Amino acid sequence: MREETPRQREARRRRQKLLRQRQVRRQKILLATGTVAAAGIVAIAAGISSFLHSRAERAAQETAAQQEALLQEQQAAEEEKQRQEEEANTIHLLAVGDNLIHEKIYESGIQTDGTWNYDHLYTHVKDRISQADLAAVNQECIFVSDHDNVSAYPAFGAPMEVGDALVNAGFDIVESASNHTFDKGAQAITDTIQYWQTNHPEISLLGIHDSQEAADTISTVTVKGVTFALLNYTSLINGDAYDQFPSYMIDLLRAERVTEDVQKASQMSDMTIAFLHTGEEYSREPNQEQKNFLQLLLSQGVDIAICSHPHVLQNFETLRDDQGNEMLVYYSLGNFISTQKEPECMLGGMADITITVDDGSGNPAVTGSDLIPLVTHYNYDANEYTVYPLEDYTEELAASHSIHQETTETFSLEYLQQTYQSVLKQTYDTLGTGGDTSGSGQSLT
Repeated sequence: MREETPRQREARRRRQKLLRQRQVRRQKILLATGTVAAAGIVAIAAGISSFLHSRAERAAQETAAQQEALLQEQQAAEEEKQRQEEEANTIHLLAVGDNLIHEKIYESGIQTDGTWNYDHLYTHVKDRISQADLAAVNQECIFVSDHDNVSAYPAFGAPMEVGDALVNAGFDIVESASNHTFDKGAQAITDTIQYWQTNHPEISLLGIHDSQEAADTISTVTVKGVTFALLNYTSLINGDAYDQFPSYMIDLLRAERVTEDVQKASQMSDMTIAFLHTGEEYSREPNQEQKNFLQLLLSQGVDIAICSHPHVLQNFETLRDDQGNEMLVYYSLGNFISTQKEPECMLGGMADITITVDDGSGNPAVTGSDLIPLVTHYNYDANEYTVYPLEDYTEELAASHSIHQETTETFSLEYLQQTYQSVLKQTYDTLGTGGDTSGSGQSLT
């Protein structure tokens, strides 16, 4: 081998040094690349772990949300089932007072096309009435078939279209035994019965009859499996002309008749409700005759007694005797609608009664009672004749009431509220005194 020259040796050393430098750089690059790769792997692994953890968290959250939604759905279903069971075992009964169709009231229903309509009388209470399982009204004025025979006080004869409005409002029970039943003679009673039987046979018409057989039959209605016997009597009849007509045409409040009817009713029903037209007009408390009849009804096992005729509102309570009988009593619901001139006659009431069927025994019982205040409103200038719940009545409506044209007595929203509160404080000591229940009375209005 030829010996290297100095220049060749120097060149070789430079190449070796350069090669070593390249190797060092390559190793550094490889090391750096490995570090980066390792870091990437770690990062990827961490990312995958985080992703898996997040997905697990989301899955857990979704599962928890699904379980919560399922629990809420189950709870809602249970609550709805309970509500339906309670609703199936609960009966809501409403009753209102005297439906007096005075002249301006029946004139308000005469339309420009010649038809007669009275839906406007009840539009502000329709929702409450229609939602009840049973709703009763004291139709104090007998109906007449001929519009030319329609009249007001002292001899009332209401247009039959009032009956259509009562049905449209949601009433199921119509009481017709009152001191004004014979105002238009026997024919009007017959026409009224035929009207209801032909146009609204589903309505329970009480207190008047077209035969002895009908008079001897106890009216009943069944709601949610509970059968109610419905009785309606008046202790008052205007004038003496009714003596000329068959006695079966009207149910009179007499002790012997009541006792016989209640005994029959108890055998064919679960509960008995008696609607009485009795008491003293414009009195804030029941008279002794009314108390005596209520004692009789209590002793015979009547469950609910609802009274009318005074035209002003009285209180309500539950009576109990030593034999274990209980009877819910509304002493007077006042007027439902009228154009009477006294401020106190503008405040009426709606009996609001809850009846519940016991799950164990299957027996119904009164479990709740209230007295909802109502206001008769009329405005001559605006041709407005209607009834409001007191809670919906306003000071502006009270100021526009045409009663201000009829009297100088105070009438305002505050007056109505204070009068209602005073009614709720009234007590009557009904069971404190006994008396005779065989008497009868007469009324001039």
